[in-house]
Amino acid sequence: MAMAQAEDQQLLHAKRKAISGLFPYVVWQERVGQRMMLDALSRAAMASNSEQFIWHRVEQYIATLSNKPSPPPLNQVIVLVSPHVYWSDGQRNENMVTRWAGAVSAVPFTEEVGQNVIDALLQIASVDLLRPHIPVGIWAWLKKRSPLPPECTGRSEGTKEDVVRHVRELGDIEILKSYLLLVWSEWNPIYSKPEGLAEMQVAIREDFSGIGMGRDREDLIEQLDHVLGQLDRGLEYFEEHRPALDESDIQRAKGQYGELKEVLLEVDREAMTVLARTPPSLILSRSTDTHGHVQNPTRP
Repeated sequence: MAMAQAEDQQLLHAKRKAISGLFPYVVWQERVGQRMMLDALSRAAMASNSEQFIWHRVEQYIATLSNKPSPPPLNQVIVLVSPHVYWSDGQRNENMVTRWAGAVSAVPFTEEVGQNVIDALLQIASVDLLRPHIPVGIWAWLKKRSPLPPECTGRSEGTKEDVVRHVRELGDIEILKSYLLLVWSEWNPIYSKPEGLAEMQVAIREDFSGIGMGRDREDLIEQLDHVLGQLDRGLEYFEEHRPALDESDIQRAKGQYGELKEVLLEVDREAMTVLARTPPSLILSRSTDTHGHVQNPTRP
């Protein structure tokens, strides 16, 4: 079975240009009611590593798709294509974001779908002109926490300052926490400009402070411990799994994630000091928040 799957993968890889080049014709056939080729293309895309397709031959046609409801296979193909679209290209527009969001809303969740959605979401969010057109509901996909692959443009581009701030402004602590857990990774330093890192530190101090956020801080610290532990494995490990990283990237990532951990520990110590000074009767009188934590008595 494994051998057969490997042979299928090799065949799909060899034919990837031809398969990708069929996309415009497939879309046209779907519009006139012929779905056989669309179903076949969807199966081929789902069965392969998406990166094996030459998606730059396909992406230009996403914008031409109408806003009418589309069959599930076409929505699946759009979701698979989306992480490989050059969203930062000035030709991308609101219509493409709307069409992509419609496809996302229509497809059933799988780990692969979630991975593609989150990757594309973070890429789109990194583009100033496109970010405002992302429907608020799409951000909830971050809560699914589908693990991202080592090579992930969205995770890298998605740590820019404006993206961090936008996620904070959504006002949903679970989305913010899930976002940080996804973008904090040994496979990527935080975006090269320091403002993104600084905004994350502000988020820790302002959004995860207080005695009611203790469990969330524990989860964030646990993720940073994991990342720092992986970074200690050395360059040889990364050469095997993500050759694009060099020693300077690893050292930069260690410094960034180490700073974030220090801020989290500092905020946690401050919360414990407040807790130690708070009368037990006051703590018990507080209702619990949506996480099941005691609400922060220092907040209104």
